[in-house]
Parts: sequence; structure tokens; C-alpha cells
Amino acid sequence: MNYFLIFIQLLGGLGFFLLGMDQLSSGMKSLAGRQMRHVLEKFTATKGGGVVFGILLTVLFQSSSAASVVMVGFVDAALLSLGQTLAVMLGTGIGTTITAQIIAFKLGTYSLGFVGIGFLFKAFGRRRWSYSGQIVMALGILFYGMDLMSSGMEPLGSMERFTGWLVYLQNPVWGVVAGTIFTAMIQSSAAFIGIVMTLTATGLLSVSDALPLILGTNIGTTVTALIASLNSSIGGKRLAVANTLFRVAGVFIMIWLLGFWEHVTWTLSGDNASGGRFLANAHTIFNVFMTLIFLPFTGIIGSIVNRMVPEKKKKSFHLNYLKPELIGSGEMMLPFLKKEVGDMGRLVIKMVDDALSPFFDRESKVLDNLRSNEKMVDNYREEINRFLVSMNEKMSAQEWSDDIYRFLHVVNELEQIADIVSVNIARQGEKWLDANIHFSEEGGRELRDYQQRCVKQLARAMQLLEDWEPEQAMKMKRKYRKYALMAYEMEMQHYKRLLAPSSRSVESSKVHIELLNLLRIINSHATNIGRMVFMEEEGN
Repeated sequence: MNYFLIFIQLLGGLGFFLLGMDQLSSGMKSLAGRQMRHVLEKFTATKGGGVVFGILLTVLFQSSSAASVVMVGFVDAALLSLGQTLAVMLGTGIGTTITAQIIAFKLGTYSLGFVGIGFLFKAFGRRRWSYSGQIVMALGILFYGMDLMSSGMEPLGSMERFTGWLVYLQNPVWGVVAGTIFTAMIQSSAAFIGIVMTLTATGLLSVSDALPLILGTNIGTTVTALIASLNSSIGGKRLAVANTLFRVAGVFIMIWLLGFWEHVTWTLSGDNASGGRFLANAHTIFNVFMTLIFLPFTGIIGSIVNRMVPEKKKKSFHLNYLKPELIGSGEMMLPFLKKEVGDMGRLVIKMVDDALSPFFDRESKVLDNLRSNEKMVDNYREEINRFLVSMNEKMSAQEWSDDIYRFLHVVNELEQIADIVSVNIARQGEKWLDANIHFSEEGGRELRDYQQRCVKQLARAMQLLEDWEPEQAMKMKRKYRKYALMAYEMEMQHYKRLLAPSSRSVESSKVHIELLNLLRIINSHATNIGRMVFMEEEGN
């Protein structure tokens, strides 16, 4: 017996299976498009609707682990409350059973036919047909992987070491542990259930011994969400803990009812059901049972989790350099004020520099960073303004009052730039990530170029704040006029491309013009920061 070839066939079969799952998820997402956002708003208003949304989300991602990570993101973004997401998480468990029901069909013989038909639709069909073809082709790849694993496992029945290891699985506790570990390793409960189905189909494992393995997969899927929650907000951590509690509690209940569960599954499946169908039905019964048991108590469980994972006291924001003892001392205050506003300015510069990442790198995490940085900018504005107002009340010299007004003006301009990035540009970024459109090569290059010019203009403004050089202020005025003209020319070039035959600019046109206008406004705000020196020069 060539163990290496057996290992290669099993590994290759698992690879095809996971590839099929990945392609199936991609096809589902493309077919669903932006409709999932509307489904989210519609279904999560009630507990039952939340369960339905969880099912749809898991069918879309073909992974309850991935769906759980998405839900952690929803909680982080405050799109859903903890109570709403608990119902959704119960639905994700039911969603995984749909994949198990599909792979229970013995279609390995026809798998290559699925691949061929799916390829034809994908290659020659229109967009919707192309996505449907991708789904059919993915199912073929998935079934082919199952068939490879099945034929690869047949020789294992004569291996004493392997069959000896399977004896341990007759203990339900070891079965649950094994299912948990293997599911956590491959991060796909459906893939592991497929392996278990293959073991039962080849006679290496009885369906009774396979049931604890199925229970273990339900705990194993929580590991990914727990890891994802480590860097998430308190809401994300609570959701991951609640999901784990659901699964662990459900598994303990079902181990106690193991014989009854098996009896009910055989009754509903029929005596002639295959091992694969029996396991798929058992998986479905477990998750439906768990949902019915826990759904009425999501509020209570949410309260328990809130106590288990208490919210840390928020650290109040403090300025680094401006201290209360500096109030009333203009000479001592000014250098510290410049450093504080300089830190605020560097944060805003970073926001402008990152603003277009969602459009070119398709990085959704950048949007979260932009919103987080905008909150920091708001804190800077509030605290600096409070300090300057207190300063103005304590000081009478006109020269210091002028400085205070100038810095109030600068802080306001910086805050407005941050708002443009975190609200207007970020909103366009969300829509862009949901849509399958791209800028033309030339259009994208122009936007990048103009963005970097805005970054440089803002950097000049912050340098001007430090140096107070009139010549630097005049340079900013010249650059502002140059950039304003450049934006107009870029807009005209865009319209020319739009009217050209076979233009790629049509779908992205609205976003292109919107971004260009927003960057133009940022350029204007950056230049306004220099007005403090413009006025000073004009008065001399």
C-alpha cells in the first residue's frame, strides 16, 4: 500500500472541496450583490428575521466561521445590537446544514459534468448567467473533491493503526474533541462534515460514532470568530463569547440526549437513508433544536455575556502638551499649541493619504480606521478649542487674541477636512466596495495624482503653521490656483474619456467626479489654513 499516494489523494480531494466552497461563496456574493445590505435592514428587526438572515449569510459565505466574523464586524460598526446578532448567530448554525444537505447527494460521478456546464455559462453567458455558471462549476469541483477523498479513504480500512485510532471515537467526549480540533484547523465545518460523511460511506466509521464528531464541528466553528474578536470592540468580543456559549451549551445538552437524537434522526430520515443523508439530517436537527431552545432567551443570555465581558472604562482624551497651568502665559503657551495642532494636522494628513485606499486597494478596514481617526480629530478640536477659549478669557493682550483666533480657525479647517474624508469619501467607499466597478487606468492615475497634491498642500499648511513664513504662504496661494485649474482640466479629460468608444469610465463616472470635487474642497480647506499668514502679509 502506497501511503504517500493515499495522502496526496486525500489532500488533493480536500483541496478541491475547499476550492469548490470558495468559488461557491464567490459566486453567491456576486449574484447577491448589494441586496444583502437591504436584507440586513429588513430581516434583523425581529428575532425570527435575524435567524433567517443568519441562514442567508452562511449560505452566501458557505462558512459559519466567515459569517461569524462578518457579524463581529457588524457589531463593531454599530450596524446591529448584541441582541440582534445573537439571533443571527443561531441562524448561521442552520445555514451550515444546507451545505451538508447538498454534499450528502452522491453526485461525484457527475461532478465533471457540473464543471463543464458551469464553465460554459461562465465563459459565454451574461453577468447573471456568468455568476450562476460559477456556482454550478463550484458545485462540480466540490463534488469532485468529495469523490477523490472517498476513493482515497477506501484503502485505510486495512490499516490497523488508522482503524485503532477510530476506536477512540466510540467515546463521545473524544469524538467531540476531535471534531472541534479538526474543524478549527481547516476552518470549515462543511469540509469536516464532508470528511466524516466519506468515512461513513466507506464503512470506516459508524453513523453512531460520527454523531459526536458532528457536535464537535459546532464548537470548532467558534474558534475563528473568537480569534477575530481579539482586535474588535467590546461588542465584537461579547458576540464571539455568546456564540461560543450557545454552541458549547447545545453540545452538552445533545450529548446527554445522544440516543434520543439518533432515534429522532433515523425516524425522520427513514431506514433506507444513506449515512451521509443521516448525518446531514442530524446536523440540521441539532441546529434547529438549538435555535428553538435558545432564541427566546437571547436577551437573558446577552445580559449574562455583558457581565462576563464587562466594558472597560473609556480612557478620557487628554492633550499631550497643553496643560491648564499654561493658561494665561502666552509666550510659554505658543510652542505647545503649535505642537498640539501639529499632531492633529498629521493625523488629518494621514486620513487624506489613506482616503482612496478603498477604491484602489479595496481595503474595507481602512474605512474603520478613517472613522476612528475622525473621532480622534473631534477630540483634538474639542479640547484645543476649550483650552483656547479659557486662554482668551484670561488674557487681554490683543496680540495673543489674534493668535488664538488664528488657531481656532486652523483647528476648524482641519476638522472639516477630517469630516469630508470620514463621511463623504468613506460613504462613497462603502458603495464602491459593494459594486464590481473600476476606474479607467488614466482616470485612476489622475485621482491618485490629485490626492497626493492635496496631501502636499496640507503638509505645506502645517509647515507654515510651524514656521510662519510669508513666502511659504504665497507659495500655497500659487499652488491652490494651479491645483484648482488642474482639477478643472482633469474633469474635462474625464468627460472626453466618457464620450470615447468602448469607455470604461461610464459606471465609475459619478464616483470619479464626486471624489475629484471632494479633493478640490480639501485643497481649499488646506489653503485656508494659510490665510492667517496671508492676512498678516497683506497688512504689512
